[in-house]
Parts: sequence; C-alpha cells; structure tokens
Amino acid sequence: MIRDKCLIFEQNLIKEYEKNPNPELAEVLIKEFSSHFIKNTQPSVQLYEWVKSKSIDASKNFIETEFIFGLRGYGQRPGNEPLYICMNAFCWDFIFKKIPITSAYEKVADIFGRSSDFVKIGFERKNHDFGERELCRFGLDLYIAIHQKNITQTEEVMVLDILKETIDIQMTKDLNHHRAKYMNKFREETEEK
Repeated sequence: MIRDKCLIFEQNLIKEYEKNPNPELAEVLIKEFSSHFIKNTQPSVQLYEWVKSKSIDASKNFIETEFIFGLRGYGQRPGNEPLYICMNAFCWDFIFKKIPITSAYEKVADIFGRSSDFVKIGFERKNHDFGERELCRFGLDLYIAIHQKNITQTEEVMVLDILKETIDIQMTKDLNHHRAKYMNKFREETEEK
C-alpha cells in the first residue's frame, strides 16, 4: 500500500510539472528519483521516463545539464547555485571512479570552462544557516539521476567521508518535506474538483 501511494505521488508530481514546469519542482523530481536508487526501489514509470529522457540529453551536452533538467528559469536557486549543482554531479562521478578530489575539480573545470577553484568552491560550499553542504548533496542526487545507478556500500562510505553524514539523512528530510508540501496541494486540488 505504501509503495502504491509513493507511485501515485510521483505520478501527481509529473502531472504538476507538465502543467507548470519550474526549477523547484524539477529539483523535487530529481530527489524523488534518486531516493529509489538509494533505497533500491523502483520509481514510477512516469518519473523514470522523465529522468531518462533528460539523462540522455545531458550525456550528449554536459554543460547544458542545468537547463536540460529544468533547474534554470523563473524561481530558480540564486546565482551560480544551479551551475554548482551540475558541476557537483560531475565531481561525484569522478570521485566514485576513485579519482582524487583535486583531480576531479580539475577535470570538471575543463568540462565547464571554469577554474578548479570555482569548482572547489561549489563542491565545498556550506549552507550558512545550517552548516550543511546542500549543493554538494543535491549534486549527488543529480549524479544518481544522470547515471541511474544504485549507490554501492563503498560509495556510501565515500559520501559519508565527504558530507560527514550518511547518504540517507538528507534523503529522508527531503522526502518528508516533499510529501508535506505536495500532498496537501494535491489534496486541495482534488477537493476543488
């Protein structure tokens, strides 16, 4: 029953995105999708298809990833944050290939035509309010969406070493937040009809 509710929730999110595509909802969809690869579950067909089409496009044009996944536009995160998130996804890719982190910064800098210091700032940047590496963690979700792969135990240890928290901590917070925000919205829309 819980699984069915999760799939219906994802289907409603996709319908909402089709009606009103925006960066905030794109972020929710990416995080919802990545949670399946952390928990080893299956996303809804609709969510899988949404991510799959974007992943194919992103694999052909890395530097457009933030636009392809809908992270730019009205209501987007401020400043360079969408770019940092995308660069962070590529940093995770190199880190999981066991490339030293400084080399990962350099490789990502080459891809995006930026300095390795710029990449490092985006990867190591902390949220001033909470002291968390939110952009780095969201970059991990985007990495999972792009590559559509489960995270291994070795990679979980790498995440813990970098983020100083287990991979499921932020995932659980995000999923709870999404359900609290959007379940009420979907309920209200159903009542209006």
